[in-house]
Amino acid sequence: MIAPAKINLYLHVAQPDDRGYHPLQSLVVFADIGDEIILQPKAYGEELNLRIDGPFGEGLSPGEDNLVVKAVRRFEQAAGMRLAADIRLTKNLPVASGIGGGSADAGAVLHLLRGTYAPDMPDADLEALAGAVGADGVMCLWAKSAIAEGFGEKLTPVSLPSMPAVLVNPGVECSTPAVFRQYDAEDGFQNIDAKQPFFDISSPSALIDALETTRNDLEAPAIALRPEIADVLMVLNAQPETAFARMSGSGATCFALCRSDDEARTLSRRLEGLMPRAWVRACRLS
Repeated sequence: MIAPAKINLYLHVAQPDDRGYHPLQSLVVFADIGDEIILQPKAYGEELNLRIDGPFGEGLSPGEDNLVVKAVRRFEQAAGMRLAADIRLTKNLPVASGIGGGSADAGAVLHLLRGTYAPDMPDADLEALAGAVGADGVMCLWAKSAIAEGFGEKLTPVSLPSMPAVLVNPGVECSTPAVFRQYDAEDGFQNIDAKQPFFDISSPSALIDALETTRNDLEAPAIALRPEIADVLMVLNAQPETAFARMSGSGATCFALCRSDDEARTLSRRLEGLMPRAWVRACRLS
């Protein structure tokens, strides 16, 4: 099962509340590329085993701190059973890169677990498990375009045109807590509500026009910590195929929206030459 990359087309972040949590508003979409999860049940009494491979699998823990294992444990508690299974995670997406890889992995494994062990489990119960794993767990569980609000758990579906795009990560990890600390220190909080235009998007050009009125509030603090992000955005904005470019989430992955699949493929090939150390992938966002 594919665990698709999550892209924040915009991300507005408010002042933290008394608990230190940041209310937000974001337009999230999902790519047709991602990590891969395979679940193979084993005989009762055997152990759970998570094996991680893929281009970004080296050094990742397969233990209890892994979000896939955390999702399994939450499912076990809810279903009242102890699971025996082999789980293979092929890590195709960069780690700590602002595209929801870990939460997407957890969401995919929850779907597989429900289908295998508890097909009658209601969607609401599955959502509760995903939400307990991470703030973006519910949106990554369903992997459908939506306006996310609250702390990421309030989702309003939106219908958007499918957009050709290119994802670029400069090859650096970007710590989400560190980016939020930098954002708070800058004290530049703005109004976060910008959702209304996105309920009536009829074309790619209309989507881009609407996005031009929005921001990613974490972009500047992420650049302060990882200047490589600014270099990626500068290169993206200089390319004729780029219709719109921005950083996703808390970074460091950036995206370029293109007008056609051919333009996305052309841009992807050129970027691989311009930035040989970067992770570059053409895809579609929807």
